[in-house]
Amino acid sequence: MSRHVLERALHQLSVDRSAKQRFREDPAKFLERFALSDAERAMLLNFDVRGLQDAGVNPMLTMGFWQELSPERGMRGYMQRLRPVQDSEQVHFASLKQ
Repeated sequence: MSRHVLERALHQLSVDRSAKQRFREDPAKFLERFALSDAERAMLLNFDVRGLQDAGVNPMLTMGFWQELSPERGMRGYMQRLRPVQDSEQVHFASLKQ
């Protein structure tokens, strides 16, 4: 796996508005421009933030990717993907955007 390529894709999605729009319109087509394995592509398409972090991707990039583009976008869902979160547990936000 190429952590570098995954991070390049996530970085582009975090800084480039047109990249975000292209990803929203057709995620698979957007990812064609990156030399990703099928497993890496699946992690991005499925918003597998745990898999991305296990592959060594910077957690700030995975969190930004989740908050900007995932269907759920909430931090509780993000944290639940990383580890079990209790219903009564407080989940803090790293961003003012919701």
